[in-house]
Amino acid sequence: MVQNKKWSPEEKYELVARVIAGDTITSVAYTVGINSGLLAQWIRKYKIWGYNGLVGRRKGRKPKESAMKKMNINNPRKLNESEYEELIRLRAEITYIKAENEAIKKEIALREEREAALLKAKKQQSSKNSKKKDIC
Repeated sequence: MVQNKKWSPEEKYELVARVIAGDTITSVAYTVGINSGLLAQWIRKYKIWGYNGLVGRRKGRKPKESAMKKMNINNPRKLNESEYEELIRLRAEITYIKAENEAIKKEIALREEREAALLKAKKQQSSKNSKKKDIC
């Protein structure tokens, strides 16, 4: 059994092609000395992604970008005039939207209270009507 051999995409393709041509997975895997599960995995990847599925991919976490340095929170860069104006405009817009949301929430709460009061009144009315029918 071959252990820790790095298989090139060309070698993998040759084995996959033999299986696609009609050989069994176990016979091809046995002649080469690999696990049949590994060969089946290569075949599945080939069927999904084609030849690119046989090309090895790097595993694990991507390395940190050297260009992505930590931001200096204590000394932020100075804003130019247009950025400063946009910041002021956006802050005012956020304040307006928050106030608008609060008004909408209050309106919804009032509407729900009214609907609950109407429902309660209808229930009381229907219970009074049923009592009158019982008396008659």
